[in-house]
This record gives sequence, C-alpha cells and structure tokens, in this order.
Amino acid sequence: MSLIVVLLRIALSAVFGVAGVTKLLDLGGTRDALKNFGTPLPLIPALALLLPFIELTVAVALLVDNYTSAGAIGALALLGVFVFAISVNLAKGRTHDCHCFGQLHSRPLGWPTLLRNIVFALGAGFVLWQSRDTAALVPTLLSLGLIPQLMLTAAVVLVVAMLALWQQRAKRSQAEEKESEPAPAGLPLNSVAPAFQLAAYHGGAKSLADLITAGKPLLLIFTSPTCGPCVSLFQEIKEWQRTHSERLTIGLISRGTIKDNFVNVARNNLGEVLLQEEREVAELYNARVTPTAVVVDTRGRIASPLAAGADQIRDLLNTVLENSNGHTASGARQEP
Repeated sequence: MSLIVVLLRIALSAVFGVAGVTKLLDLGGTRDALKNFGTPLPLIPALALLLPFIELTVAVALLVDNYTSAGAIGALALLGVFVFAISVNLAKGRTHDCHCFGQLHSRPLGWPTLLRNIVFALGAGFVLWQSRDTAALVPTLLSLGLIPQLMLTAAVVLVVAMLALWQQRAKRSQAEEKESEPAPAGLPLNSVAPAFQLAAYHGGAKSLADLITAGKPLLLIFTSPTCGPCVSLFQEIKEWQRTHSERLTIGLISRGTIKDNFVNVARNNLGEVLLQEEREVAELYNARVTPTAVVVDTRGRIASPLAAGADQIRDLLNTVLENSNGHTASGARQEP
C-alpha cells in the first residue's frame, strides 16, 4: 500500500508539474483558455500567472513527506475547480481547447477531459486518505532494490523523452498544416451575396439589405461563442466598430442563442450582432472556419475573397479602408 501511495504521489506531482511549466511557457494561451472558460476579464491576467505557480507548488508539496497532506488537499481543490468548470462548459455545449498542458497537449473539451480530471481527483483523494500512514518517499524508493530503481528511472526518462518528442512533432505538424492548408474558397468576386434575415442580438431581426442600406461597404465577420481566436478578436472588433463606423459597417454573425453570446457581447459592448442557429448562413458564404470575414459592397455583391483568421481579417479591414479613403486603419493593430 505504501508503494502505491508513493507512486501516486510521484504521478500526480508529474501531472501538476508539467501542467504548471507548460502554462508558464504559454501565458498568452493560458489567458485565452481562462477567457474561454468564462473567467471574469479583470481576473484573467493575475490568474493566468497565479495558476501555474499554484500547480507547481502542489507538485512540490506532493513530493515532500511533511507536506503530502497539504499537496493532496491542494490537488483536490484544483481538480474540483477543473471538474466543475469543464462540466459547466460541456453542459452549455462549449468545446473550446482546454489548454490543460499548454501547447504540449491541448484538445477540445469533451467527456474524456472530464473523466481524466475525475481520475486524478480520485488519486489525490486516495493519497490524502493514506497520507498519515504513508511511508517516506525516498526510503520507500531506495528499498525497492537496484533493478526496480533502474526500471523506475528508465520509465521517468522515457516519459520525459516521449513528451519532448511529442511536443516537437506537434509543432512540426502544426507548421506543416499551416503551410499546406489551402486558402478558403469564397464566393466569386462581384457575385450576388446570399441574402439572409436573422435575429439581432439587440432585438428584432435584420437582413443583408438592412446592413447595406447606409451606403457603406459591409465587413461581415462569422464568429462563434466557443471559438478562442474569436474571443481574442472581439476587443479589436469593438474598437473597429467605434472608430470606423462612418466608413463601413462591421457586422458579426455568430452561432447560438442570446444566452450563448451574452458574455462576449456584454464584455466588449459589441454592436450589430446577428444570430444564426448553427452555420446555415456561414455555409452560404463558404465560411467553414471561425473567425472568417468577407466584404459585401453597397450593391450587395461579394467584394473580397474570404479572410480566415485574425491576421487576414485585419489585413482585409485595412484594404477596405485604403480603398475607401486612401489611408490605413488605425484601429487594426498587428500581432505582437
């Protein structure tokens, strides 16, 4: 029993140690993940830095005999918060990346994510239950004999090597996918933009014709409340709507209900948000990913190729403004 507890302590310490280090190495991604989970905006910067250090503290405490109970309590508390947050998001249909282990391993939320955290919590609970009677970590490992010690050391080295190889392959795969990914195929330039009429977030309904009646080009941006890059871009879109309202209309078409979009719209004070049930309007425009944008001119015709991703949307905004008055968009900032 003592050996099982010791091995659980080591395993949980490794989990929290890797989670803490990888989150520190990708603070931007950690902030995005916290935002996607619905964390209040004022708390995100501090929590993004604090959470990895809490995880690292738990990892160290689990390895120190005198602090095993404290480490197990900390692990249970963190895992309880994670299980609750994941459950709430899954119940709302949100499947954004969990960013559990930074860029090393980030997958969309799902039942496996929830189950994994529950299993970790059960392990932490068992360690806490046995913490008063558990044997010291180092003497227990030393008592295993030379061959088991070498096997355990080899296992640790193998896991570290596999994680390093996994990270390299993931980065290489992402780079290859980005290079090989074809440009999104939008509708032909100057073709008639598909008409639509959707519920407006702020009340009533609006059609494509309503959005272009002001005699200004329309930058139509397709988004989703569960899309991490969209959430990151909303603050800029708010600024664009405020700064460039005299030169063009910026309209958002998001998926879901008012409740689904409430947090993003309220936080950023977004205007001109229309709601499609799923992707029915986006599919009419061949916008298969979010965020994606397209320009519709004052005649109701397609005036640009599709722009997929934040960088392309910023470039498209600048192009529209340059064509309209000859100077760039001060509200469109470049990625740092």
